[in-house]
Amino acid sequence: MDNNHSFYFRPWHFLLAIVIFVVLTGIVAQKKVKDIPLSEKDNSILTELHEINLDKKGITFLFFYRKDSELCQKMRYNIEQLDAENLHGIHFYAMDIEENAEYYYKYNISGIPNLLIFNGDIEIKRVMGVVSTNNLEKIVNRIKPY
Repeated sequence: MDNNHSFYFRPWHFLLAIVIFVVLTGIVAQKKVKDIPLSEKDNSILTELHEINLDKKGITFLFFYRKDSELCQKMRYNIEQLDAENLHGIHFYAMDIEENAEYYYKYNISGIPNLLIFNGDIEIKRVMGVVSTNNLEKIVNRIKPY
């Protein structure tokens, strides 16, 4: 009799591995997002908009959010942490999608928080989800006018 036992992967092994991976990444991501403070809204670089009229010149960051979203508040906090002295020539605006639903559809927003970056009236970058202040600074440094 052969004492060599072979192990075969069954379909449920792969399914179990995927479930474990999704659960673990969800736990890690939730922990990282919970560590970010909520927006304080005092002394913000973001100007609240109810209507969008993009200039033909200049860089514009347009932040779409929902007031009751904790993720949006955390992303707003990260944006507000940017060094204002490093932002010359860049305009920052925020728009609540619940109060301005027509812009949600006009700019094809698929989820929030969502940050659209324009050069004049042309979209050059789209950033979805909560992004760290360090990564936002890298984005600003890549596109800011000198």
